[in-house]
Parts: sequence; C-alpha cells; structure tokens
Amino acid sequence: MAYADKLDQAIEGLYTAFEGYRLPKHTNPCPCCHSAEDELILQAQPLRELDPDHLWKYSMDALLVWGDEAVFKHFLPRIFELLATLPDPSLQLIDQEIMFRKFRHGNWRAWPDEEQAAVEGYLHSVWHEVLGDPPAEERYSDLESWICSIGQCEDDLSSYLHEWIEDERQSASLALSCLLLTSAVARTSRNGRNAFWSGRDDQYAQLQKWVKSPAVIEKLRNAAVRCTDSTLAEEFAAARSMCS
Repeated sequence: MAYADKLDQAIEGLYTAFEGYRLPKHTNPCPCCHSAEDELILQAQPLRELDPDHLWKYSMDALLVWGDEAVFKHFLPRIFELLATLPDPSLQLIDQEIMFRKFRHGNWRAWPDEEQAAVEGYLHSVWHEVLGDPPAEERYSDLESWICSIGQCEDDLSSYLHEWIEDERQSASLALSCLLLTSAVARTSRNGRNAFWSGRDDQYAQLQKWVKSPAVIEKLRNAAVRCTDSTLAEEFAAARSMCS
C-alpha cells in the first residue's frame, strides 16, 4: 500500500494518543507459550525501530496469552504502522484480520475518546489508501481482506461503504468491480468467501446487501460511461450485472 500523507498523519496520531503507555519491565507472556528470550526481543529496539521479526510473536498472542491492555496500547502504533506499510503484512508480520480483531478483544469502544478517535482516524485513512491503490490482478483478494479486517473491529461498516460510494477515483470503482467479479461477496453461497468473516456474519451480510444497492449499481454505471478504456468499461458493466 502507498504510504500517503493522510495515512502518515493518522499513524502519527496513534503514536500521540498512546504515547503515555510506556513499556513495562515485564510484559507478562504466558510462560507455557513463550520463553524469557521472546520477551527480551520486545525490548531490543525503541518502539519506532521494532521490525516484524521483533513483533510477530507478540502480535499473534497479544491480549490472549501475552500482556494486558496497557501493553497492547504501547505496541499498537508500531504494529499498525507496519500493517499499513509493509508490502505483504500477512507474510512479514501477521494477517491484518487477526490483528484488527485485537481491538475488539481490547474493548476499544470503552477506551478514552482521544484513543478511539485516533483508531478511527487510522481505520479511515487506511481505507482511503486501499481504495486509491489500483488493484492488480494478483492482488484482487487484498480489498476484501481489508474490508474484512475493518469488519473485525467495527460493528457497522456504513461509513466505510459510504466513503466507497463517494470516492470518485477510478481506482475505487475498479476496486468495487474486482470485489464483485472475484469474490463470494455478490453470491449467497459462502463458498470462496474470506474465512476471517467467520464470527462476523452480520458485517458480511451488510456488505452483501450493500453491493446490490441502487447506489452501487449507479456507481458502476457511471464508471462504465466515463471510462475511455473499453476493457475496463466492459469490466464495470460485468460487475454491475452481478448486483442484480
């Protein structure tokens, strides 16, 4: 994903909102699951210099068998910076769906207002970048992965779907056609859907209902009319047919 100014500012907002959570001497990993050496790795570098090799074990087990909410908030800015900027976070660090679910484990909607606002700013900035990053054929699955990730921590996807409708960039329309043509979202069958939707059926159903809405149909119609590339115009038309 491109590292744009808006996202840069949102990541800095995370560092500011959570800067009061200092790294404790002991982060309390489960002794049955992790060694003392695992904990020392987290102490190896200043927060902003920690890389995926330092953080991947903690990222997997945070709030489950490693540390409390305060420890999670300490590492949160760096982990979510890496998730938004690594070429492939699922290979280099952790699946973003798993990490975004941590917000729900941490009951983030009960956090102080400024912390919630920083997380919301990050989520919307990431989403803006996803919609502006034209999907290549081999990366069609990325878009569903990101909306699924947001669905792990947001109970209502309305604001993100509204942003999608309002985004006039051709990349946003292309992302929509890719989602409809290459995923299970437009079908009632669950075959082929992202497995991480498990447990978030309401959010998945919201997305399925939305892709068949008049607003989506109109967006794809307009994209086909405006497009000067005949191949893309046909793709927009084919995606629109999936909405019926």
